[in-house]
Amino acid sequence: MSDAPANLGIVALPFEVSTSFRKGTSQGPEAILEEFDRLDHFDFRLGRDPFRGVPRTIVKPHGPEIIDPRIEQAVAGRVAGELLDNGGFPISLGGEHTVSLGPVRAARTRGELGVVQLDAHSDLRDAYEGNPLSHACVMRRVLDMDCRTLGLGIRSMCREEADLIARRGLDVVPAREITAGRDWWRLVDGLPERVYLTVDLDYFDPADVPAVGTPEPGGPAWDETLAFLEHLFSTKNVVAADIVELMPGPGDESSLRLAVRLLGFITGLRFPRAG
Repeated sequence: MSDAPANLGIVALPFEVSTSFRKGTSQGPEAILEEFDRLDHFDFRLGRDPFRGVPRTIVKPHGPEIIDPRIEQAVAGRVAGELLDNGGFPISLGGEHTVSLGPVRAARTRGELGVVQLDAHSDLRDAYEGNPLSHACVMRRVLDMDCRTLGLGIRSMCREEADLIARRGLDVVPAREITAGRDWWRLVDGLPERVYLTVDLDYFDPADVPAVGTPEPGGPAWDETLAFLEHLFSTKNVVAADIVELMPGPGDESSLRLAVRLLGFITGLRFPRAG
């Protein structure tokens, strides 16, 4: 693990074009930021307020009116790259999962990179409904960037994706293995020193986080996920992260609250001596 970065950059990316089940993830970033302002940030697991003493900026580089994923990725990548070059730690808030691609590319162009994916879906299709930049193709495009990947919590894929995983020997840990124990944690050792963390909130069980674009039953629990994140941040240099696919709405404040708590926990792990 490297020294903590100098500042935190929270980047709102309300992009949604390719979601295929339910719509509304474009509202996720603003909902998280509004709840961020209302919520007491003290974290019992960390024993402190993870944001206290951490210089931070909130960046809104585009609005939901952008519908071209190539433009969105260019804009998001530029912002993430500037934050990285200034010694910052960018955390992007989506939006659909394709918003990860610009920041991942920015991090990859600055050195060898592993990508840890918390997700219910493998997202390894080469194209979905004819679109290679669909949210169902995010990790396939990450592979195109020559990143080593580790997929966690996966419990939905098609035959094309299963064949690709087998053919290329990709590291994928199904949700049932996460809940069974920690033997799989050793897979982190095979990643490069620099890591990007992407969290699709449908990774969690929908009983805990129902407000997502594409929920899947059987996801991992909160506490075991935080324990893994502590291990990841203590062994690797996590240079950037994102939290995506929240679909906020009335009557499901629990999903929104979890997203904000996750934002705080990731911040606390990356800035361990603040506060």
